[in-house]
Amino acid sequence: MPLQVSVLFDRPQQEIASLLKSRLQQASRAWIVSGFATVEGIEAIAPPILTNPAKLEAFVIGAGTFRGYESMDRLLAGGVAASRLFVHLGHTRRTTKGAAHRFYRYHPMLHSKVYLLEMPDKSGVAFVGSHNVTGYALLGLNGEAGIMLEGPMSDPEMQRIKAHIDAAQAQSVVYSPSMKDALTWWTSSFIDGMRGKVNDAERDSEFTKTIVILAAEAPNGIPATGDVVYFEIPAALRQLRALDTEVHIYIFQSLPATPNAALLALAQAKATLWCRVLGIEVQRGGVELQADWHIANRTNPTMLRAPQPFRPKVARDMQQVRVSVRNAIYDQFEYLFDSGKATWVPILNENQAVEASPEDTRFLARLNLVPPEDKPWYLVRGLAAEEKDTDGAYQEALRTLNPESGSYVLMSLRRRNLTKLKRQKEHRGDNNEENGGSRNRRTRK
Repeated sequence: MPLQVSVLFDRPQQEIASLLKSRLQQASRAWIVSGFATVEGIEAIAPPILTNPAKLEAFVIGAGTFRGYESMDRLLAGGVAASRLFVHLGHTRRTTKGAAHRFYRYHPMLHSKVYLLEMPDKSGVAFVGSHNVTGYALLGLNGEAGIMLEGPMSDPEMQRIKAHIDAAQAQSVVYSPSMKDALTWWTSSFIDGMRGKVNDAERDSEFTKTIVILAAEAPNGIPATGDVVYFEIPAALRQLRALDTEVHIYIFQSLPATPNAALLALAQAKATLWCRVLGIEVQRGGVELQADWHIANRTNPTMLRAPQPFRPKVARDMQQVRVSVRNAIYDQFEYLFDSGKATWVPILNENQAVEASPEDTRFLARLNLVPPEDKPWYLVRGLAAEEKDTDGAYQEALRTLNPESGSYVLMSLRRRNLTKLKRQKEHRGDNNEENGGSRNRRTRK
């Protein structure tokens, strides 16, 4: 009988618990390796195991929840031999003296997901893919992918799968109910370390409002030091009436296709201009102004020579800004367009939901999980910032000067001085767990 391969399945959210339980029920021997296990995952596959506990040859997990380990206790109480349950603790190493932690919390771990079943006729079934022993994975709530292999247990590929399981088991320790607290702590330590890994960039930012203008070069030159540049921004940005607002202008030989593309290509700008605000006129007050240059179109801006006399036609609800060129922009900046005080909420498509089958929904409800997993989950289509400022006109003005709006005239609410951060990092060394100190000890400027 040749080895047969089936793809599981044609869409990411597809439960395999029913298929897996059916094959487990038929199997005479079973080996399971999972990177992570939860109570709902173990309980989902426990019934066919507990009908014949001797069939479980090895169950190896990389990490689990406390209630997941309690489910392993129930497998032991149901007749599974203590020598068949294993925990793979991964790999780590000690940190150096004075470090915030004695070992690296984020570390290589067991991540395999393999279910190998031997049938009474010596044929085998192997499930190999991304499905951990969790309710989300097995009951069709996660996006998962996997394959099912069917063929003789003697097939070389089946033997390679068995060898992988044996190697994982050999690297593991035998599970004991007395280990639950320690194992839960070990999992929590990994997650805490991963949290630092996720937030692994220097994130100190300067709470300095900056007008950022991304403009194309005109044939008639580039502003020089002392030249005055004119542009307009929404009047609702009342904070800019203070004359200490910085203006950074980047002039490109050819303007990138989008504002975001331009922000990523600041180093390619032909010229940079660091400017200070000279004056601001509101309510169309600047009928005739002294200016050497002007920018007329914020969605396709070009640095143009200002005609003389300069009498701009001001759009309604706009304020007129004149800035003086002082220097080039010597430091490298990353411009940020949220206040740094926003919280983020998911944007849901409530017409696209995933939920467990009616039978599995009742099963999940009986487990009293936190958060409950027996309710529908809706597709997330984006993340929206919730700012504390409730001024609708101000928020709308900020949206019009956000790169997502298509504007190349932008209002950055804060920024990261990458040049300064690089100098600080070089001065203090790579401040991480290995050479001492917590890299999370940061203060905002």
